[in-house]
Amino acid sequence: MLQVKRKSQITFLQCEALNGRPHIVHAFSTRRSERNDFTFRASSGNPILEINRVRFLAAIGAAGWPSLKLKQVHSGIVRDMNDTSAANEALEGDAAVTGLRGVLIGVQTADCVPILVADSQARAVAAIHAGWRGTAARIADTTVKRLFSFLGVEPKDLTVAIGPHIGVCCYEVGDEVVEAIGDPAVFERRAEWPRAHLNLGEANRRQFLNAGLLDEQIETSSLCTHCSQDLFHSYRRDGKKAGAMLSVIGIAE
Repeated sequence: MLQVKRKSQITFLQCEALNGRPHIVHAFSTRRSERNDFTFRASSGNPILEINRVRFLAAIGAAGWPSLKLKQVHSGIVRDMNDTSAANEALEGDAAVTGLRGVLIGVQTADCVPILVADSQARAVAAIHAGWRGTAARIADTTVKRLFSFLGVEPKDLTVAIGPHIGVCCYEVGDEVVEAIGDPAVFERRAEWPRAHLNLGEANRRQFLNAGLLDEQIETSSLCTHCSQDLFHSYRRDGKKAGAMLSVIGIAE
């Protein structure tokens, strides 16, 4: 399960199973610091974003670690990060895998699903941003396959933490999303709902199961970013003024 922690006035969440993996450093940020405005939403020239990054990394025990960046485009693209060039220039894609030590990979979210993955022997980690488009592109399944092809890590050796995201309670979608996802089991319909609701977390969990993981290897957060206004940013709730959370993972040297 995810545990809420607070250090240096920064509130974040960590996965109990990932904490049990030696050498793995990880966390899901929240909006809580001194106030409820702690954010990583990109804004050109805003110095507070880098300050927030430095504070967050220090709070989770990764002070000074380089961050390898993604330019997220709501795709199924998985990037192999085998050097630190992405610390300077973000690579287009919505998932990253690496075997480098002493660096972090991460994703920003504000309703989409942040997913952190670690190998039991600390050979590799992955970070995934899965909105409905990325889920429809089967980005979770692709990431598992990339971990094997790029770094030789088998599904049986993985631990997955599916972080806070918009819940099925709040995620109404159109017919185009139902068609794109193509899995009736991850949609819920109620008489009081005019349209189907998508369970994004479950959709990605099922992809990991289909990729060869067992249920006990996957932890899924039940926290809804839309409902939990005091803890999370939500684009669907707050629109363009919404902030963003950062979820990161890395291997200690």
